[in-house]
Amino acid sequence: MDKVQVLLSTYNGEKYIKEQLESILSQEDVEISLLIRDDGSCDKTIEIIENFKNKYPNISYYSGENLGPARSFMDLINKSGNFDFYAFSDQDDVWKPKKLISAINSLKSNNKPSLYMSAMDIVDENLNLIETKKLNGNFCFEGEMIKNFATGCTQVLNNALIEVIKSYTPNYIIMHDSWITRVCYAIGGNVIIDSNSNILYRQHKGNVLGYKDDGFQKLKKQFKIAFLDKVCMRVNIAKELKNGYEKMLTPNAKEVIDNLISYPHDKIAKKWLLKNKNFRTNDTKINLKMKLSIYLNRF
Repeated sequence: MDKVQVLLSTYNGEKYIKEQLESILSQEDVEISLLIRDDGSCDKTIEIIENFKNKYPNISYYSGENLGPARSFMDLINKSGNFDFYAFSDQDDVWKPKKLISAINSLKSNNKPSLYMSAMDIVDENLNLIETKKLNGNFCFEGEMIKNFATGCTQVLNNALIEVIKSYTPNYIIMHDSWITRVCYAIGGNVIIDSNSNILYRQHKGNVLGYKDDGFQKLKKQFKIAFLDKVCMRVNIAKELKNGYEKMLTPNAKEVIDNLISYPHDKIAKKWLLKNKNFRTNDTKINLKMKLSIYLNRF
């Protein structure tokens, strides 16, 4: 039976975490080890975890300062053990019984670094179905550098990929799931996209990150990124990828990364990004926003 370590970051999750823990522990046809990091909860989350830990020897947890989800999950990765596969879990979802084995069956044929992601059943706080959301993107390194399509709670990694991720911790990171996806593409790893859903992705007022923003908040965020932030997000991500994995990059990824790093002060690199037909998504609006951001040196 395949051994899987589930990495779960919690923060004030007392309302829903029992259901999620039960669904993780009820996974079929796999041997589960659950490692939890509490990110500074001030409710009864730790008490609930402790009660589960006393009943199940395959649960371990530790607490730390509030790092936010990205760095909390990166800390979990760095503290993970030696297993066949690894999965990320949010604290408020519910997993269908075959979530992990479905992913593992897709990953088993790959010896090189490999990553699995799937669709999600979006549900309300009472687990009533809202819609099934499939992953949508230009599934390649260029597309992922433009627009992240990764959803961490559906991701399952093999041992080969987690070892690559452990070898370098970026100073600049937006979210752990997008970082891992970009690393996998950049080194020529295998990314598997499953159109089926094995997870109930719960939406509620307390979500740290929901699957869709309020219209005004989304517009406000996009304006801030495009015109106010002095940080060029993709430039920083490209620099981190080069710093961490320069010797492992595919020729294509290296070309993309070098042009991203250079474009704010290099007209040839800027032209390459604007004219390269492969450096696109399948969404016209996103491509137009990307071009505007590049012109303004805010990409």
